[in-house]
Amino acid sequence: MNQHPDFDERGNCEDFYEHLYPKFFIPALPLVEVHNACPKPVQDRIDAASKIIWADPSSAANRLRSATEALMDDQGIPRKVVGRRGNIRDSSLDERIKNFKTAKPKYGEAADLLLAVKWIGNVGSHDDRLRLPDVLDGVEILDFTLELVYDDRRDEIKRKAAAITARKGIPQSAGKPNLTR
Repeated sequence: MNQHPDFDERGNCEDFYEHLYPKFFIPALPLVEVHNACPKPVQDRIDAASKIIWADPSSAANRLRSATEALMDDQGIPRKVVGRRGNIRDSSLDERIKNFKTAKPKYGEAADLLLAVKWIGNVGSHDDRLRLPDVLDGVEILDFTLELVYDDRRDEIKRKAAAITARKGIPQSAGKPNLTR
């Protein structure tokens, strides 16, 4: 809460007003419009971020990074890889995102965006410099990425348009009686 002077039309300070800054919302405000096809582990991590973002943006950023890990799990990108010496080792999130881009080139744009979410999450994990606007940038990027990966409305609309074009606009029900009149 901060007090600020309230000036009248002549520039005289008549009073002070306060700005209130929220720390929690109960229930938590949703951060993204999670699509039905988005897997529950990703949704759960985003929900965890939404519960703490106002009080602890750095911790929320870490939850967004964790959501990115869950997204890689859902896309079948392994957490373990065979190292140079034949040993099994953990794959970093950076490696997993790069592997995602290689394994699923149609999601190349999504992979590039996820790197930004990863970096925001890394900063949130290792120091306390992040502020709410920084984390909200990560939320916006993750939301768009989820749309790229899980929202199939674009494909559905393209199929409909192709079918209408193939029929040259003639309704599928042409020749059938119209019972709606």
